[in-house]
Amino acid sequence: MSNLLRQVTLDRASRRKDKSVSLTFITSLEQSTDQFSEIDKLLDTTGLIYFKSDGVLTTNELEELDSIDLEIEGKTKSQRLRNTLHVYWSQNKQKETFKEFYALEMERIIEHYKGKLD
Repeated sequence: MSNLLRQVTLDRASRRKDKSVSLTFITSLEQSTDQFSEIDKLLDTTGLIYFKSDGVLTTNELEELDSIDLEIEGKTKSQRLRNTLHVYWSQNKQKETFKEFYALEMERIIEHYKGKLD
């Protein structure tokens, strides 16, 4: 796992066809060959970005960033559950719409765990 921390300027943002957003950042300082090599090694990898407009991280922010429990594969656990339910719904040709199915299944899961509470 590689980390990259640079002071940057957000130069451009544009919406893509799939509704995602392309972001372009420019480093505020010149980068040495070694520093550029660090960046180059990360090309085509998926990661996370935290951008703060004033460019200075406080100790509390650094500690908060270190403590965040993020989904490594790029999806949160709730997104993975929703996607799994969608595949199940589509494979089993349910009568209701996915929105209705999802609401019913989430309620069923909630009730299951509520039943386990003291």
